[in-house]
Amino acid sequence: GRVRAERKAPHRRAVRIARALLSAPGAMDEISVEELQGEWVASGGGVVEVRGTALTLNGIGVPGGLKLEPGTSRVNGYSVFEAVPSKSERGRLIAWLAPGPCETCWRRAEVGEVDERKEQMSKRMTQKAATCGGQAFDIKDDAEMVSRLNALIELWREGPLAPVRSCDVCPDWSNRAQTGLSVDHVHYVATLMADEGFKSRRRCKADTKGVHDVPVLVRETASSELGRGALAKWRAATATNRGFPPFLLEGHEEFFCSLGSGHFSQALNLFRSCSKSLWSDRRYDAGTDEALREALEEGVESVVLSPEMPVEDRRFVSEMLNRSHGRRWSVGDDGRVEIDEAVSSSQGGMFVALSKVLDAEELSCLVRQRVGVSVERSEFWDGSAGTVAA
Repeated sequence: GRVRAERKAPHRRAVRIARALLSAPGAMDEISVEELQGEWVASGGGVVEVRGTALTLNGIGVPGGLKLEPGTSRVNGYSVFEAVPSKSERGRLIAWLAPGPCETCWRRAEVGEVDERKEQMSKRMTQKAATCGGQAFDIKDDAEMVSRLNALIELWREGPLAPVRSCDVCPDWSNRAQTGLSVDHVHYVATLMADEGFKSRRRCKADTKGVHDVPVLVRETASSELGRGALAKWRAATATNRGFPPFLLEGHEEFFCSLGSGHFSQALNLFRSCSKSLWSDRRYDAGTDEALREALEEGVESVVLSPEMPVEDRRFVSEMLNRSHGRRWSVGDDGRVEIDEAVSSSQGGMFVALSKVLDAEELSCLVRQRVGVSVERSEFWDGSAGTVAA
C-alpha cells in the first residue's frame, strides 16, 4: 500500500528526498555518466531511460543527450537542465535545475514500474483518442471526418482568405472542450518562433514545409451571445493566469474567435505585448525578424467563418482540427483540410499523438514535461502545423 501511494505522487516523494539530501552525508560531489545508466522515474512521473549518453523521456529522444565535461565522463546536464550533485544521492536520486527556476528529480525505478507506466500511458492515449476524437461525433474514419470538416468550412466561410491580426483574436468558447488554451503550449510555440524564426506561409510559397497552418476563425461581435461569452471567458483566463498575453480586445465591437491555431495566435500576442517567457527572464521580441513583424503588423491570412455558424458546427470543427487521432493534418491556402494518411500516431511520436487528444490542463502538463526535454527542437510548429491547433 505504501509503495502504491508513493507511485501516485512521485513528485512529492522526490521533493521530500531532495530536501533531506541538502545536508545528507551521502550527497554527491559529481555525477558520472556510468551511474546514470538504466531506467529512472522523473518527479513528474515520466519514464527516463539512459543508454550511454543517449537519453529518452517517455520514449522521446532528448536532442544532444547527456552533456559531459570535455574529456571526462562527468555529467553537466541535459537540454536546459543542469545537474545538481549537492542535492543528489548516489544510485538513488539525481537532482536537476533549469532556468525559471524549475527543479526536477530522477529516482531509481522500482521493479516492474517502468513497464507499468508505459502500459498506462499507452492505454490513456488510446482511450483519449477514442472518447475525445471522431467517435464522439459518430465519425467512422478519417476520410469521413475530413469530408464533413471541409463541407462545414465551405458552408460557413465568408469568402477568400483574409488577413487577421492576432490582437483581434480570442479562443472560441467551444475550444478544447470549453477548457480554453494551454498557457504552457502558447509559450512553447512562442519559444519556437523566437529560437527558429517565424516561418511565414506568405513568404514561403515555393516550400511550405514547416510553415504555420492557416488559422480557422469565426467572425464575432461583442453584442452576440456567443461573442459575449467568448470575451468573458478569455478576459477571465488572462486575468487569472498571467502567463497568457494581456487581454487586447477591450472596447472591440468586432473580433474573431479561433477554432484552429488558437495557440499560434496567442503566441504572436506574446511578441506583440513583449511578454516575459514562462520559463526564463527573456522577453519575446520580434527584433529583426521581418517575417514575424509582418505577421504582427499586417496579420495572417485566415479562413473566416460566418458568425451565424451554430455552436454544434463550431464544436465539431474545433474538435476535429484538434483531435485527428495522431495524424498530421494541414489547412491549405484554399482553406481545405488534408490529412497525411501515411503518418500514424506512433510514427509522429508519443508527444505529437498525446498533444492532439488532451484538454488544456492536461496539455499544459505534457508541455511542461516536453520543455524539460527540449525547448530548442520542434516536430511540429504552432501546435497546428502537422499537429495540434486549438
